[in-house]
Amino acid sequence: MTHPARHDLDQLLAAWAQARRLPDADAERIRQAIVPAVPPLSPTWWSEFNGKLSTAITRATATPAPALAALS
Repeated sequence: MTHPARHDLDQLLAAWAQARRLPDADAERIRQAIVPAVPPLSPTWWSEFNGKLSTAITRATATPAPALAALS
């Protein structure tokens, strides 16, 4: 349910923002100053990730030695 005052505030804020747009170059410069650059992934990231994941799954699903001894 939208109240009339809320709707007016939305319109006022939208009009204010539209009238005070930064040029794209300035906005990009500010964004780069705030958001750190993301380093590119290494070419082997997928195989390294997959190896770690496989190890975790194997450890999580392995039967503990005492349980294996009890089955023998």
